[in-house]
Amino acid sequence: MFRARSLAYRTDFMIHAFHGTVTEREDCVRLETPSDPDFYSGNMLLFPSPPGPGDALRWVRRFHEEFAHAPRVRHVMLGWDDPHGSKGEVEPFLAAGFTLGENDVLTANTVHPPPRPLEGLEVRPLESDAEWAAVVELHLTDDEPPAPLDVYVPFVHRHVGRYRELTRAGLGSWFGAFLEGRLVGDLGIFCREGVARFQEVETHPEFRNRGVCGTMVHEVSRHALANMGASVLVIVADEHGPAGRIYRSVGFRNTERQYMLNRRPVPAT
Repeated sequence: MFRARSLAYRTDFMIHAFHGTVTEREDCVRLETPSDPDFYSGNMLLFPSPPGPGDALRWVRRFHEEFAHAPRVRHVMLGWDDPHGSKGEVEPFLAAGFTLGENDVLTANTVHPPPRPLEGLEVRPLESDAEWAAVVELHLTDDEPPAPLDVYVPFVHRHVGRYRELTRAGLGSWFGAFLEGRLVGDLGIFCREGVARFQEVETHPEFRNRGVCGTMVHEVSRHALANMGASVLVIVADEHGPAGRIYRSVGFRNTERQYMLNRRPVPAT
């Protein structure tokens, strides 16, 4: 099994390979999810080092070569396995319509309560079909979905379904945060060889800035360290978003950087 140097990509592949395939080539690694061509980070190429001169053309060509058998994959997703976080020469990609994802990779071996724990918040594994359906609805509350709704809505249903299958297989757990019986937040956590990775940390827009996220991440971190055999917790946050501050407030620290380049499909006219 391919083992990335980067904790972020190593744990990405650990999770996504359950429903996909990992194929090692001489110059890159292909992660493919045949059941979902619209899953950007589930259909990508990972290169061993940051992009250099001429790589904008070469990497895109390699992506099309590696996914030539999958015409329904219409995006281009590229990453590089550099835990030190070198950005490389990304300008030619940006000029060609790509967007650059810049993530902080945070880790913890121990955690402490957040500055403002939310009293009365119940954090526990999901227990019913209705609770899983509520997770789907929560993840569809995004005011700015990353794709047209006719693509995004079925994608979210499939995406949550994949995580449910992972929990059924015993690879991790999915937790909900409930306030007076209402699902106001959720996240997943999956563990292998002592490394536990958080996934899809979400808080309902109506309940943000009330301590839901910090309380939830703290409680689930304690569970993973005590009950899942985890010795290292890994969580990835958009460098430009507020989540990293919340994670740091319970004991996570910046460890690595993760970059990826994505060119979304051109909408049909």
